[in-house]
Amino acid sequence: MRRREAGAAHNGLDEWYWQRLSAVVLLVLLPLPFALLVGVYCGRLDQLGLLDLLDSFTSRLLHTALILAVIAHAYLGLKMIIEDYVHTAGLRVPLIGSMLVLTGISGLWWLAIIWAWGG
Repeated sequence: MRRREAGAAHNGLDEWYWQRLSAVVLLVLLPLPFALLVGVYCGRLDQLGLLDLLDSFTSRLLHTALILAVIAHAYLGLKMIIEDYVHTAGLRVPLIGSMLVLTGISGLWWLAIIWAWGG
C-alpha cells in the first residue's frame, strides 16, 4: 500500500492546535491588564507605581507573550474565516497575504514600543 502525500493541502490540525494554545495564553494573561486598570481605578495603585510596575523586565516579558498570543490568535482566526467564506482563490490569497503583513507590522510596532521606546 502506498502512502498518500498531502502535497500543498493539509488538514489544519496544526492551525487548530496553535489557535487553541493562543486562546489558553490569552485566557491566562489577558486578565492581568484589567486587574491593573481596576487597581488604578480603585486607588490602590497610583500612576508612578503603575509605571514602575510596567517598566520591569518581567512585565515586558509577559506583555510580549500577550502580544504574540493576540497576533497569532487574530491571524489564525481571520485566516480561517477568509478560507471558509471567500471562495475565489484570486481574492483569498491577497486577503490572507495582506492580513499577514498587517498583523506582522502591528506586532512589530507594539513590541518596539515595549522594548525599544518603553524605558
